[in-house]
Amino acid sequence: MRGDESLRAVEADAERGLGHPDKAVEIIDATDSSSLDLAEQVELVLVSSGARADLGQPDVGLVIVDDALAVLPASADDELRRRLMAVKAERLTELGRTEEAEEVIAAMPAEAEDTDIIDIALYQDADVDNKRSPLRGSESALAEDFDCALLDLDGTAWSGDERIEHAASSVIEARTMGMASAFVTNNAMRTPQQVADKLNGMDFEATPEMIMTSAMDIAAIMAEELEEGAKVFVLGGPGLRLALEERGFELVDSADDEPAAVVQGLDKEVNWTLLSEGAFAIERGAAFYASNLDATLPVERGQALGNGSLVRAIQHATRKRPTAGGKPEPGIYRRASELVGATNPVAVGDRLETDIMGAVAAGVPAMHVLTGVHRAREVLRAPRGQRPAYLAIDMRGLLESHPAPKHHRDGTWTCGLSQVAKVTRAGVLTLDDIELTDAVTISIDSYRALAAAAWEWADGSGNPVTCPDITVVDNDDPAGIVTAPEPVVDADDDFVEGADADALPEPGEDTPAFLPGEEELEALLESTADMDDEA
Repeated sequence: MRGDESLRAVEADAERGLGHPDKAVEIIDATDSSSLDLAEQVELVLVSSGARADLGQPDVGLVIVDDALAVLPASADDELRRRLMAVKAERLTELGRTEEAEEVIAAMPAEAEDTDIIDIALYQDADVDNKRSPLRGSESALAEDFDCALLDLDGTAWSGDERIEHAASSVIEARTMGMASAFVTNNAMRTPQQVADKLNGMDFEATPEMIMTSAMDIAAIMAEELEEGAKVFVLGGPGLRLALEERGFELVDSADDEPAAVVQGLDKEVNWTLLSEGAFAIERGAAFYASNLDATLPVERGQALGNGSLVRAIQHATRKRPTAGGKPEPGIYRRASELVGATNPVAVGDRLETDIMGAVAAGVPAMHVLTGVHRAREVLRAPRGQRPAYLAIDMRGLLESHPAPKHHRDGTWTCGLSQVAKVTRAGVLTLDDIELTDAVTISIDSYRALAAAAWEWADGSGNPVTCPDITVVDNDDPAGIVTAPEPVVDADDDFVEGADADALPEPGEDTPAFLPGEEELEALLESTADMDDEA
């Protein structure tokens, strides 16, 4: 995104997270490392070694990191040397060379000590180690750290036809802090002007030049692959048609017109006849494109069919898989950034498998908000490749700093003002050693600490954590402090104190002195009493 190769390690690591270590290796092999600074080169080496291990080649991964250590300048930061040696120890362990691994660990440079400056924070973090999390920190507001916000629409900017509290006001304030706005949507039906009109009805002060739709994205892809002015059969609404016309394509209505391509975007008026016409064209050699592959479309009554579900009909009939645009493909983020001249963007969205996954694939940090489809529980259980860099309740997260999560030597995580987060061996989340098994309300910083803990545990175990429904509130809301439940005292009908004891009836003809079955015990006691007297 910065016009250089500095994010190639992030892009490669994202492919690892998606289960594509081979693609990660391809990305790394194609990278010109001479343009990277030393820290970026080390990051590339670490990802490369890990990708080789993922491919079952720990020996190759060991050679890669060994070579890097051999050429690392003596003046290099000890932190870089420590990270390389730590990965070398991992590769040796994977190869069964545990004694050598232990020797490498023992030889790792000690952490630098500063005895001249006394800072209380050093004592507070004395047990913090160097374990990292996909979750990032920011000492200043994100609106000051990034030059643009790539904003999702439904679930982030609005909810159907309803406003989302703090959304518009936060975006407007972020602009005053230097953060541009680009709105990125998988909705291919609307034109940019129609999207801007809806945004302005909710006070976002948007222009069509800020809008990037999946229709525009797929039209750009087609312009790169098809001849100028090629014939295209369109299954889609006004937004898709306009995007294609602006790219110079000739739109046709029949397979008999011999189109070079068929492109499909969501069209609520689509029917069997139109779908069949598209299939006919593809059978005759037309290329197949889709604006996006969303399986569902959230509506008031539930999850309606999305474009991806309708695309599957043609795909099933023709056995041809389309080239897709939109999220989670990375291209739409790059084109949206170019649209507003941004070089250092942050993405904002509510859906993990589209908004966040696409941003990760594009090498763009993402902030997840809890105003749409995926809630805290889904975020804590998110797989690699779908984990946001920042967590917020709503769009106000753009205006705030984000504390970085800290890993402690006892295996716990903290973040800012959080309670202490940890995952049990059984995969149960805890805060201050209190197991979270029922629906619970927590603070935003505790949510961040739990995310770091949950993702670490999932990567180590191969399974997501066990997680209840979670509500997240601001740090200053006392409802977000998790406390141990009050102990439950079982009522004992046979133990009565005080006034209740006085209310018990005296034994009588209808009140047995002993419970059923205790008569034998009474007789035994009487017989042994005589023995005691004789003694």
